[in-house]
Amino acid sequence: MRRVLKMFRMVVVCVVLLGAVTALAAQQPAPRGAFLGAGPEHAQMSAVWFWTGIYVLAGLVFGALGAHRALQTGNRAVAWFFAGFVFTLPGYLYLLTRPKKELLAPAGVPRGLHKIPATCAPEPCPGCGELNHPAATQCASCGGKLTPRFASEAQRAGLRPW
Repeated sequence: MRRVLKMFRMVVVCVVLLGAVTALAAQQPAPRGAFLGAGPEHAQMSAVWFWTGIYVLAGLVFGALGAHRALQTGNRAVAWFFAGFVFTLPGYLYLLTRPKKELLAPAGVPRGLHKIPATCAPEPCPGCGELNHPAATQCASCGGKLTPRFASEAQRAGLRPW
């Protein structure tokens, strides 16, 4: 008998809990927060936020244009990005009036950037036929002596051979 009463109590508790959970799930929650509680007085975006967004978007566009132009003219790209971002069109127009600077980096590459390496077509070794770089002095496969077509970029940069 005790066992039956205990089971009955457990069933009643489960049914009550299930009913409570179902009732809570069926209720619509009251809207709260920035988006859910927006009434008709807050339904439209304010003009201040709209124009701030337009200004930031224009700043990003003119900042990118200014940085790109600064790289082409030998100026500091980061400084001109911020000038274009803050001053937008007037900052970019001022950059266009600036004279080009002489590039001081080797091979005409602006400071902070690196030269894109050029890869030449490999040439076969006369002894074994293995393909080697055209600036190689020795075959990578058989070790035979090769005549380089031109000086390697490492030699032109003053680096020691391995």
